[in-house]
Amino acid sequence: MPGHLQTPTRLIYYLSRMAARGFSAEEVLAGSGLDASQLGEGNRRILTGQFRRVIRNMLELTGDPYLGIALGEEFKISNLGILGYAALSAASLAQSSEVFDRYASLNELIVDAEGRVRDGRWYFELRDAYMLGDLFRFAVEEFVSRTMELSSSLTNRDFPVLELRLAYPEPPDLTAYRRRFACPLHFDQPLNVVYFEAARLQDPISLANVEVFKLCERQCQLLVSQKEDLDLLSRRIRDYLVKNPGCFPSLDDMAARFNLGSRTLRRRLATEGLTYQQILDDTRCELAVQYLQHTALTPKEIGYILGYGSVSNFRRAFKAWTGHKLSEFREPGVTVERVVVTHPAH
Repeated sequence: MPGHLQTPTRLIYYLSRMAARGFSAEEVLAGSGLDASQLGEGNRRILTGQFRRVIRNMLELTGDPYLGIALGEEFKISNLGILGYAALSAASLAQSSEVFDRYASLNELIVDAEGRVRDGRWYFELRDAYMLGDLFRFAVEEFVSRTMELSSSLTNRDFPVLELRLAYPEPPDLTAYRRRFACPLHFDQPLNVVYFEAARLQDPISLANVEVFKLCERQCQLLVSQKEDLDLLSRRIRDYLVKNPGCFPSLDDMAARFNLGSRTLRRRLATEGLTYQQILDDTRCELAVQYLQHTALTPKEIGYILGYGSVSNFRRAFKAWTGHKLSEFREPGVTVERVVVTHPAH
């Protein structure tokens, strides 16, 4: 769901690759409000702003603006756990792709990508599902590079890109693009789209095994069911907040809406590594950023929509969330990070 990543699995992968480059977990997680011990909790939820902070840290630490390409290239099928084994035992690349789509919550992509086939080409339109903003280029580069690596690993054949159409401006140095992607490149396009050869979907998987595939798929089904049970309450709360502008109930009132006691709601959110106040603040912050970026609403109007009685309270909350004043945010070139959730007075 927008606003929260499902689990820390992807961050754990990032930490391992950054460790191989000589950077500690503390350096990678600096300013995010996370520590490495928290990432070992299977039910932990990572907020979008925390994830953005980690990506920015990695780019700054390495000084490599094309780090996404390298991380995608280093990704291994084993990093996907049981989902990877299901893909590795499928009959064809098409069946592996179906497995990735069917159990998308185990794949933890940071882009919204759905594969389609048309005119002999298998293509993905990539959308910014987690509001990464200027960091979305990193996510696109990682996705394309990772798709190439995984498809090649599954089939034991090179898996080249046919064409890349990208919505962002052309990077200053295309050396990394030409080395890794080696295809026609088009920038400043209406959409982000990557094209592969559709015929390659029929490539057989080198370790195909029907019985192993069935066993792994059953395990995937079980894991997805468990994740959905855990995610249900926080997702429903956030969806309610987004769909009812200006309505931010107290914890007691929200619990009553879901026919729960206040203690039960608090306890169930705790199993997801969240508090009700974190969900309120994170949702308000994400909505405020969207309104500021994409509308002409005044701060007073935005504050009212977000449930603040005065614009001064909204200004204080926004500064606590992002480290920026509202006036600074609307100036060109300012990057807003949602780092640590705080509890400003409303």
